[in-house]
Amino acid sequence: KKKKKEKKKRKREKMKEDVEDEEENQDNDGEQEDSKEEEKKPGVVVKEESKEEEKPKVKVEAKEDDVDEGALTEDLKKYLSKGKYKVPRWARMPKHRRAIFQIMKNDDLVNVVALGNSPSLILGRQREYVDHVMTHPSISRQHAAIVHDKHGRLQLIDLGSQWGVFVNKRRIRPNRPHRLREREKVSFGGSSRKYVVHYRFENESKNARKADSDDEPLDYSEETKNDEKDEPRRKKQKREKEKVRCSHILVKHRESRRPSSWREATITRSREEAVVQIKDFRQQILNARIPIPSMFENLAKTYSDCSSARNGGDLGFFSRKKMQKPFEDASFALSIGQLSQVVISDSGIHLILRTG
Repeated sequence: KKKKKEKKKRKREKMKEDVEDEEENQDNDGEQEDSKEEEKKPGVVVKEESKEEEKPKVKVEAKEDDVDEGALTEDLKKYLSKGKYKVPRWARMPKHRRAIFQIMKNDDLVNVVALGNSPSLILGRQREYVDHVMTHPSISRQHAAIVHDKHGRLQLIDLGSQWGVFVNKRRIRPNRPHRLREREKVSFGGSSRKYVVHYRFENESKNARKADSDDEPLDYSEETKNDEKDEPRRKKQKREKEKVRCSHILVKHRESRRPSSWREATITRSREEAVVQIKDFRQQILNARIPIPSMFENLAKTYSDCSSARNGGDLGFFSRKKMQKPFEDASFALSIGQLSQVVISDSGIHLILRTG
C-alpha cells in the first residue's frame, strides 16, 4: 500500500511540473514575439547589436599588431646554423646596424668586426664553420657566438669552449646568453687581444634607446667610470686573493736542490743539458698537431722529474707566496693557455703552462 501511495504522489508531482513547463514556454514565446516587434522599430537595441558585431574585428586587429617583425624565417635559421651551432629561437634581426667590436692589442687598434650585418655571428678557429676566424692556439673550433635579441641587445654565448670566454676578466657560463653592454671588454681563451663593444647609437633617437633596454641603459654610465678610477686600489686587494692554475714539466740537474726523482735515483746531467731539454720540449709542443694541453700532458707524464707527473704535470690552483719566487712570477705573468719560456729555480728547469 505504501508503494502505491508513493507512486501516486510521484505522478502528481510530475503532472505539476509538466504544467509549469508549459506555462513557462508560453511566456517565452510571448517575449520572443515582443522582441521581434521591437526589432522592426528603430531603437537602442539595434545599436547594441552593431557594437557586438564590431568587437571581434578589434581583437583581430590587435593580433596583427602583435606580430614580431624581427623574427627569423626557418630558411635563415638553417643558413646561419653551422656545424654543431644552432641559432637560438629568440634570435632576431639586428636593430643596431652600426654595432662593432674594436679589436685592441696593447692599447693599439688592430681590427674592427661589424656586428650589425647578421642576426648571428660565430667566432672560432675553424674557417669552415665560423664567420670570424681567430688564430690563437687556445681558441676552439667554434668558440663563441654573438646573437641579437628582440630588444636590440647583443648576447654573447660561450659555445662550450675549453679555455672559456671572459667579459671584463670574468669568465662567463658556457652555453648561456650573456648580455653585452657598451664598452665592455671581451677576451677569448688565452688570447691577449681585447674585443671592445660599441653600439654606436649616437645619431639614433632617444626613443630607440629606451625601447632597446628593458632594465638598464646600454650607454656608458658614470658608475663604470668611477669603477675605473678605483681600479689601482682594487688590484692591490685582489692581488692577495688571486689564484692561478698551472701545469709544469720539471727537468732536474746535478746542481738542483734535491738531485733525484722518481725517474732517476741520482741525476748527473748538467744545467745546460737540462735547459736544452726544456727548449726541445717547448718546440715539440708548439709544432704538435694535437692541442697544446694534450701534448704537454703526454710529455709531463713521461719526462717530468716532479711528482706531479702522474697528473700530467697539473699543480692545481695556488696563490702567491706558495711557490718559489721565479716560478711564481712566471706563472702569474702568463695568460690562460699560454706557454712559458725557460724558467730556472732552485728545483731545476721548468716549462709552465697556465690552465686557469
